[in-house]
Amino acid sequence: MAEASLIVALIGFILIVGAILKHSSQKRGYPLTLILLLLGILLGPITGIFTPGAAENQVAVTSFITLALILVLFDTGSQIKIRSLFRNFAGPTMFGLLSVLLTIGIVAVPFKFLLGLDWILAILFGSFLASTDLTILGPVLSNIKLKPKISEYLELESTLNTVISAVLVIVLINLIESPVTAKATTIIGEGLQTLLYHIFVGVGLGVLFGFLILWSIRHMTLEELPHIIMIGALFASYAITEILGASGIATALAVGMVFGNSKYKLPNIIKSFGGELELILVTFVYVILGAIIDFTILKSVIVLALILIAAVYLARYGALRVTNKENAKYNRFYLISSPRGITCAVLTLSYANLFPDPTAIIGLVFGVILVSSLSLFGIPKTLPRRA
Repeated sequence: MAEASLIVALIGFILIVGAILKHSSQKRGYPLTLILLLLGILLGPITGIFTPGAAENQVAVTSFITLALILVLFDTGSQIKIRSLFRNFAGPTMFGLLSVLLTIGIVAVPFKFLLGLDWILAILFGSFLASTDLTILGPVLSNIKLKPKISEYLELESTLNTVISAVLVIVLINLIESPVTAKATTIIGEGLQTLLYHIFVGVGLGVLFGFLILWSIRHMTLEELPHIIMIGALFASYAITEILGASGIATALAVGMVFGNSKYKLPNIIKSFGGELELILVTFVYVILGAIIDFTILKSVIVLALILIAAVYLARYGALRVTNKENAKYNRFYLISSPRGITCAVLTLSYANLFPDPTAIIGLVFGVILVSSLSLFGIPKTLPRRA
């Protein structure tokens, strides 16, 4: 009984601190990620109060991370505007695409040999790190006056690279889970059929479920709790797709895109409830990431972490040099404004067990998220005088 009470108290404490820090970060302009990671370190490695990495907690933590992944992908999909993608293809779309591909290439090639990974795992590792997190930037940019065009460019690029990274992870996970022959025969025959089934059935079901959920919400009153129905239906859509043997994360992404491109105006209660639930899950994801860190492992991979951070920024710099010649004076700003955040953390925690040494992978990603969050304090110095 005492242990259960302690767990309840700990959950309450994390929620209260997360809410306070969220408000404080928006007001004072510092990245929320950084503080939550440090809170996780305090509760985990330092004091030993919170141990999400313990064997007896694995099922609960995995289920929790899965719920966070569903909401993050739904939110990512809802931010993608199909018309905006085609209208801005030559600018942020190309930047986002090239940034992802270069990040994966520059990370995968050396780490395939440094960590002794299979090619498919090396590419998966690069995909984890290819997405940036615009939500972390919000508090930092709130006190900076930017031209709407510059903000829109960054927002679209960040959303796009998150989507591309998520889709690539879907593809790679399905390849890994396919029969060995499918990976060894250049993805033809049975392997290709399996891959297409996972992706297209997952997306197709996502579109179907998305329209069904939207239709249901449109015919509900607030007394019928449409926000609860929507979140429950989203989780159920993921589960049904997985049971059918297709990709649940593709479904979550597709449902989000249906909502994001619908002309129907959602009730405010749905937006606020979804945002609050996502804040709760995101808070725990960062705290779990900090708490699960093994400092012994972290010390052993510190050099690799520094190489990894340099590779991530090098890839983004290369993409900027190629795609953003028109507004080159903002390249330093765009370079620094690329924190790795919730998508990177959730994907890593969800699939780290596929790697020979999961703790090393988590440690490396932790280092990238931490350093990229710290670098945000230098954003004001990267802007031209007339931003």
